[in-house]
Amino acid sequence: MSKRGEGLSPKERIRLQRDFDRIFKKGKKIWVDKYLLIIFAPNDLTYRRVGIIVSSKVGTAVERNRVKRVLRAVFRRNKDLFPENSDIVLIANPSIKNLDYWKILQLLQEKLKSNG
Repeated sequence: MSKRGEGLSPKERIRLQRDFDRIFKKGKKIWVDKYLLIIFAPNDLTYRRVGIIVSSKVGTAVERNRVKRVLRAVFRRNKDLFPENSDIVLIANPSIKNLDYWKILQLLQEKLKSNG
């Protein structure tokens, strides 16, 4: 179904609770309109990592999984938008489920370029 080489490698994913805790404690927060909260924290690695949080307030499992899939695709295809050597946590607001890939990408580009 997915193309080879299109996925996020395991090393690019944030999975450990202690990593999430560190990012929440030390990270810089940026709201992308009312749809998405992004938290950045530097890491000691040579690459970016991403963690995605989508609460049950967003909707059914199908809707939550779609939002996670879209956010992963935005990150994977546009890594240069995000700071290098950083851990990034994306926290979805329930209103994000009405947006498509292109709208989320456009909002992220506008916000991250202005915060540069």
